[in-house]
Amino acid sequence: MEYSIVDPVFRRATVNDAAQVSHLIGSTWAEFFAYSVSGSDLETYLTTLLSEASIRTEIEDPSKYFLVAERRARPGFIRKSDAGETMSQDESTIVGVAQVNLSTKKQGLMSSNAVELNRLYIDPKEQGGGLAAILLNSAVNIAKEMGYNGLWLGVWENNARAKRFYKKMGFEERGEHFFWVGESKRRDLVMEKII
Repeated sequence: MEYSIVDPVFRRATVNDAAQVSHLIGSTWAEFFAYSVSGSDLETYLTTLLSEASIRTEIEDPSKYFLVAERRARPGFIRKSDAGETMSQDESTIVGVAQVNLSTKKQGLMSSNAVELNRLYIDPKEQGGGLAAILLNSAVNIAKEMGYNGLWLGVWENNARAKRFYKKMGFEERGEHFFWVGESKRRDLVMEKII
């Protein structure tokens, strides 16, 4: 039977979403960036910082706001996944996630009170359909509602597609910072959007 899914629903993540959020972020990161780190560094990254337990802890942390986009099967239809599994109308799949980190401060920004967009991940099958822009704009609205006047992020220097997207969404480069994936040191461009 053909399947049909409804437009995504956007909501704050709960601890019950930890497994799906961990899987989405980890599998997407691995698909696009595994080539840039060693196998052991990738394994360390996926099983520590992006593990289900770690994501659950972050979701429980009030200083980290996770917004998810989920799709539910339309009533009367059964969705078949690429693996041949079925999803009943009562099940849902998280297809996007944005994480606003309220506790991270950054020097060298133009806005006086900026908050970090720590993560923005879209299921690869959903990319190019506008979901990233919706999640990003939702993160901007969350930051505004909480009294922030800027949103900043770090984007890997070699992620040309993401850099183009963020520039299109009104972000400007403000500097750089470094982060580690296992033993691999990586350079991020710091970008900011005044809101």
